[in-house]
Amino acid sequence: MTIFKLPKAILVTLVCVASLGVVHADNCFTVTGGGQSVQGLGSATFGVEMTNDQEVEGFVVAISYDNSAVAITDLSIVGTVTESSGAELVVPEILGSGFTLGVVLDAAAPFGGQTIAVGSNQSIANFTAQSVVVLSQGDPVVTTGFDFVDGAFNSPALDNIMVQNGQAVGANNGLCLNGATTAMSIGAPPPATLTIEDTTADANGNGSVRVLLENSGETQGFVLSITHVETEIALGSIDLSGSATDAAGAEFTAINTYSNGGTVGVVLDFVAPFDGQTIAAGVDTHIANFNYSDTVEIYIEGDPIPADQVANLTFDDGAFGTPPLNNIVVSGGLSIVPDVVNGAFTTPPSAVPSEDTVLWMETDFPDSMGYAGETGALCFYYADPTDNIQGMTMTACFNCDATVDPLWSWGGSIVEAVGVEYLAVQTDNSDTDGDGCELVVAILLDALPPFDGQTLPQTGVLDRLLIGCLPVTISETAACEDILEFNWCNDINGTGSVNLYNNVVINFQSIQEYERDDTVIVVKSAKSFKRGDCNDDDKTDLADAAAMLANQFGSYDVNCSDACDTNDDGLLNMADPVFLLNWLFNFGDVPAGPGPFDEGEDPTGDSLPDCDGGDTNCG
Repeated sequence: MTIFKLPKAILVTLVCVASLGVVHADNCFTVTGGGQSVQGLGSATFGVEMTNDQEVEGFVVAISYDNSAVAITDLSIVGTVTESSGAELVVPEILGSGFTLGVVLDAAAPFGGQTIAVGSNQSIANFTAQSVVVLSQGDPVVTTGFDFVDGAFNSPALDNIMVQNGQAVGANNGLCLNGATTAMSIGAPPPATLTIEDTTADANGNGSVRVLLENSGETQGFVLSITHVETEIALGSIDLSGSATDAAGAEFTAINTYSNGGTVGVVLDFVAPFDGQTIAAGVDTHIANFNYSDTVEIYIEGDPIPADQVANLTFDDGAFGTPPLNNIVVSGGLSIVPDVVNGAFTTPPSAVPSEDTVLWMETDFPDSMGYAGETGALCFYYADPTDNIQGMTMTACFNCDATVDPLWSWGGSIVEAVGVEYLAVQTDNSDTDGDGCELVVAILLDALPPFDGQTLPQTGVLDRLLIGCLPVTISETAACEDILEFNWCNDINGTGSVNLYNNVVINFQSIQEYERDDTVIVVKSAKSFKRGDCNDDDKTDLADAAAMLANQFGSYDVNCSDACDTNDDGLLNMADPVFLLNWLFNFGDVPAGPGPFDEGEDPTGDSLPDCDGGDTNCG
């Protein structure tokens, strides 16, 4: 039946038609459904029954309640005799601390004379009360009720009445009103506990932390919000794999990860046909996984053992989300604030064998110095007087003013002599990909059938053996006197996507702690000098003529032969100091380019050695 409202003045007429002199002793309104108990913010449905000794043409019910304990969420005649009798005017009013319901059975043409027949305990209305009291475990139960009250609600104020034979029957002429003073008991919600299970990381520093639930009722959903110290560990992901949540078929999941924690919200039954999926009541029920990683502290066997790294994991209300999320368990339609037990993620240190392996990188530029544009080699060596090496991964970072060619050369090395069966080389010469320039070399000696067990031999204590070399070219734009570093680096990906690190394989074990020596290239300006500056003091004068003579007829060494070749004939002889003295004192020709004033390269080819030292290198 459709419930609608008409002006309250129509209901007031129900009161005005009363014949106050007639007493009716067998007419009552009674609140039914008393004695119900709810938990948390639960709700319960109550009824209003009528006992009447004559046909009823209409009625008004006015009931009060404690709005600090409950709220009325529904007031209707559905399923009652009021509905089945075809009531034509129904006016429900839910007010701050009470409600009224006015009914006229026959209120519209053709006025068929509908009434509610004589009867006992006939249901005429239903109402639902929801708890608004938030209790904690241990708080006393709150009891509340519902009373019939005359003259308290609406304007003008309404009394509880029945209309029989056009007369209003109220409390003053025989209508009994049976309220329920202890109709509803409100208790604390069922207890629930969330626990972060203490977890120890694996050898790589990774671990999955389980979140456990203890709940006395079926769980319909939950929210988890867990924080950690950002600098201690990293939260990689959150998932439900292997959990009771996954097994129950959760239909809504919202997961967010942050630098210092993460949240997950779950509703088990979220979409039609609403089959009522829940997580059964239980103890230590696994409901979610928070997956963390940490850097494992490495130490050498025999050294003092570092302490475990312990990162605390904490249930933290209001830490994330807009609006902020709190840790909640939903059971029986109630949002339960659970007890919480925090946990920890522990990362033990890892011991590696103490090894006497040594690896070197070295460049084959003379004195580790090269010109811009010059190509040399980057070579690798090893020494190990006690172990036979089965293979190695060499990972390095280098200055991007150098370019490393992936063309590996064994160069008659011991590795070639033993018979290597696997080689992989990656060179990342780009500094635009965010991780600088890198190289990766992987060597495994026995990688193919018949697996004869090839290894690199042990070396003498002071000896080292060549592994192989890669071409390296100094950039044309490299600045003079720049130092181009080549360093052993871990956790780089070369041109691939897997982070790799330095290790040698000994007795089928990955050894990562051993001595590694870096190398550099110092950039020098290509063949740069001042013509006539034979003594390399950055000036051209009489002292340079003396230096030329001392070089040709004495034991004076010069840094740059081209600088002493004043007449640019490709020879060093007596003509050069004569040419210089002529220019200095007799108005002779200026020495050929690059001249005595500006540094530069020799524009004419000759057999004199390149300049490679002193101030003339870099101006």
